[in-house]
Amino acid sequence: RERFSGAYELMSNLPGIFFKCWWVNQEKSQWGALYVFDSQEQLNDYLKSDLWVNKVPEKYGCKPEVTILEPGPIICKKMVSAAKDSWLSQ
Repeated sequence: RERFSGAYELMSNLPGIFFKCWWVNQEKSQWGALYVFDSQEQLNDYLKSDLWVNKVPEKYGCKPEVTILEPGPIICKKMVSAAKDSWLSQ
């Protein structure tokens, strides 16, 4: 949680990102995020950005993988704007 919590402010200031949700599977040592962008062009710009190409791999020690999906309806019951108490656990 601490590893990802510092990104709230950064993500809120990036153009084009409508939604981001982190996920973690500690048993398999896997983690990632689901992003929803306002447009294909903004997604393309993000994937070419210094943040994605250089800073993300430097911070997390691995090259990010991308899978592009076509999302269905997006339903949010609660907007999270701070790291504190934002994680759902089983």
